[in-house]
Amino acid sequence: MSGAGRLTLIVVVLVAIWLAGSTLWSGLARPWLAGVGVFDTLHEIYGEPPRLETQEFSPPIRKANINGVPIAIPSNYLALVGIEYKDQSTWAPRDPDTPKPDERTFEDEAHAFTLAVRWPDLKPRSPETAQSYWGRGDPDGDPWLQIGLGAYSNPDAIGRDLGWAPLVRGRIERIEERTHTRRLPPRNPTERWGGTEEVRIHYEMRGTDPETGLEWAEPMGPRTERFHAWNLTLHWKSDLDGYVSDMIECYNGQMPRPEGRPVCRHRFTLPEWGAWVDFGYPRALLPQWREIRSAVRDLILDLEAAPLENTEEGP
Repeated sequence: MSGAGRLTLIVVVLVAIWLAGSTLWSGLARPWLAGVGVFDTLHEIYGEPPRLETQEFSPPIRKANINGVPIAIPSNYLALVGIEYKDQSTWAPRDPDTPKPDERTFEDEAHAFTLAVRWPDLKPRSPETAQSYWGRGDPDGDPWLQIGLGAYSNPDAIGRDLGWAPLVRGRIERIEERTHTRRLPPRNPTERWGGTEEVRIHYEMRGTDPETGLEWAEPMGPRTERFHAWNLTLHWKSDLDGYVSDMIECYNGQMPRPEGRPVCRHRFTLPEWGAWVDFGYPRALLPQWREIRSAVRDLILDLEAAPLENTEEGP
């Protein structure tokens, strides 16, 4: 018998054994064991096996301070690089003398951190939300907010500036420097095309959006119907010639994948900590920007360590 024939025979025998065993178990052994109460006895002795979602889940707490404000963050709230400490480069390997994350205290200064929570319940990653988290990119998946906070180097300057107004105006002015070459239609039957012309992109002011209450502007010109990193609608709160408290940029144009979710990036300042906040959400949630902003602000402020937590234990 050839090698291929022997292999086929082995496979057939194994399949026959599996089928016979399954038949004996389901048709004879299992009913008999159930009839004499074996399964009930095992249940009484050992009970139900523990389920992952019912087991206690207690993530470690990460500590730091932002401009002197002590913070305590459960580690499952942290995303990407987590907490960025001032004495440790995000991209460099950890020096042997640099404390490990679980060795950090409220004395360790940080300049940024990143969180991930589900909207609208603001739950972080856990055994309960794991499936939701990994499906967040699906068209019908739960929206997750990725929240970044950064400390200003001079927190006393907050309140003396114009908020996000200079950044919004800069976005509007800078896009006008972008040009595209557009082909013109043929001028006569003998031409394939009628030459080219340089066309500029520009923002058009749209006034106040009645659905959101925000001022907004939209890019106009060639290729704005397609997805590009620069192709963003701008939304802001308050007077562009005065103080702007909130700035929101949303992807514009058709997404590369039809089922892809256009997203918005929202920025505001947190004077209590001398910091700014940047977070994202699907563009479909833009009408809820007030509720999302308020919830994100409360979530961050709740990370401030209580007085008892802020007392480091002595030797």
